[in-house]
Amino acid sequence: MNMEMEKKWFVYVGDHHEGPFSIPEVAARQDSGEVNTDSYVWCEGMADWLMLSQVDELEQGLREFKEATRPAAAPATGRKESLATAPVPKAVQKKKNKKVPLVLTAIFLLLAIGSLASLVGVSRSSNEDLHASIRPLLSRLVQNVPALGSLFQLIPTLPDVKEDEFFELQAAKTGALHEGARVAIALSTQDANRPFFYVSTNLPNGTKFEIQLVGQADTLLNRLQFSTQGTLSTIQGFGKSEVFLAEGGQPLPKGRYMAYVMESSDQDASVKELLGPVDAIKTQGKLPSTVPSTAKFVVTKSVFLGGERDEAYLTRLKAFHDKIRASSEKELQELKQYAQTLDSQFNTLTTDFQKLSSAKKATASMRNAWKKDLGLWTQISTQLDQSIQTWSPETLKNEFFYGKVYELVKSAFQSLKTLVQIESEHLEKPGDTAAFEIQHGKMLSDTRQALELMKQKVDLATKSPKNPAGLPSREGL
Repeated sequence: MNMEMEKKWFVYVGDHHEGPFSIPEVAARQDSGEVNTDSYVWCEGMADWLMLSQVDELEQGLREFKEATRPAAAPATGRKESLATAPVPKAVQKKKNKKVPLVLTAIFLLLAIGSLASLVGVSRSSNEDLHASIRPLLSRLVQNVPALGSLFQLIPTLPDVKEDEFFELQAAKTGALHEGARVAIALSTQDANRPFFYVSTNLPNGTKFEIQLVGQADTLLNRLQFSTQGTLSTIQGFGKSEVFLAEGGQPLPKGRYMAYVMESSDQDASVKELLGPVDAIKTQGKLPSTVPSTAKFVVTKSVFLGGERDEAYLTRLKAFHDKIRASSEKELQELKQYAQTLDSQFNTLTTDFQKLSSAKKATASMRNAWKKDLGLWTQISTQLDQSIQTWSPETLKNEFFYGKVYELVKSAFQSLKTLVQIESEHLEKPGDTAAFEIQHGKMLSDTRQALELMKQKVDLATKSPKNPAGLPSREGL
């Protein structure tokens, strides 16, 4: 194969590489201005990318190709003619006729360059209304001529965003869609107590995203856990989320959060297809329970919300953790007592009932034992009922360290309470034995399962190691 025609050269153009190209194709890109001696090139066998001027093989090949394809000079005739009498060749006449179109072309180019320079200036304007009005035009220009992407600022000027995050937003907007979907998120620093986010993407106009904020439990001030979510739609590849607040419009608990940006569940079908190849992100450990396991993630970002992570914050956080450690130890002792009491009551009452229900003729001692144990259970259940009334979902979530385990205690208690009630009613007024056995068998199984799950979680909480912050771990609870 003619070596100059072999397609083996890759060239970096803008922010991406193209190729492979043959030497004539590289030469053509030099003539068009896309490639110069400072452009980085590579071919198989090279250890790394080098500037074209450093690759002798390619530089020599380009020089030889251009010399071989340069038009030959016209031979001299040796004839001299008077300037006054020599006829003007037709070729020269044609060139003269072309002077006017060339002037017009030059004027057009100057105007185009001036217009381009004006657009570049406007694209970097801080006037959001002005920027929004030309953004569709800029986006179309960059789509048709990707090389212009580095000239224009395709997102508004954002003084409330860190410089590195602003560049991430700009890069995501200018990314070539054929190379894959790109999304970036940036936190506004405008108001620490009313945070919101900017999102940019190279996906089509109207792309919808969901943002879920999940607090890192051991960094939150005065809250054991917190999560919230919001939605946004992009306009010409740029969008702004709503302000994120806690219940009642209160500021979010101060601390570190993970922002999960996900594809919206009601995404347009055409956008879903573009996002199809995007894999779910790989997170450290398991995803939080608040995030759907089937969610298709686009990007995540770790952010600190509520102000600075200063000395005052660290002092308050330590005091809160000391309080949590003390309360968690108290809760664990209480949970152990609840678990032991319910398990003991289940074993005692079910044993008494089995003796009574299976005996051909119940003795007085059997009935007395049942009544005695039932009386004790009534006292216990009355006291537990009073405690459980204070265990609202909000209280268990926000005020109890082992709130999930308390929910299991509540569930086991309700199952045992129902079981004892149907057993007591059957002993007092026996009815359809077959129907009762079906109902009793199911209730007995449900109660046993609820008690076993409760005991497993209490045991897990007892043996669980401390987390890096020195707090008891709630992993698996």
